[in-house]
Amino acid sequence: MKETQRNGAMPLDGNAEGGLLSELFALDVTAAEITCSGCGAAAAIGEIRVYAPTMGAVFRCAQCDTVVLRLTRTPAGLFLDMRGARRLFVAAPEP
Repeated sequence: MKETQRNGAMPLDGNAEGGLLSELFALDVTAAEITCSGCGAAAAIGEIRVYAPTMGAVFRCAQCDTVVLRLTRTPAGLFLDMRGARRLFVAAPEP
């Protein structure tokens, strides 16, 4: 399949940003700010409500009850579903 160009650049695969992704996920994510796609409220992940059924955890917005994250552990690995989140913001570490 032919790769399409955007802004004159050929796309890379996700491995090209492995370093950037490791910065995001090698930290205390509970301090990251998540924005709800339902109501637009922003809060630290550590401040939103979590329901932990047997199959995994469901994170809900404290303002409108929209499911913002789903995290499930299976024998194959971890699955993270962020369909209910508009954005995830991680502040730069202090120097």
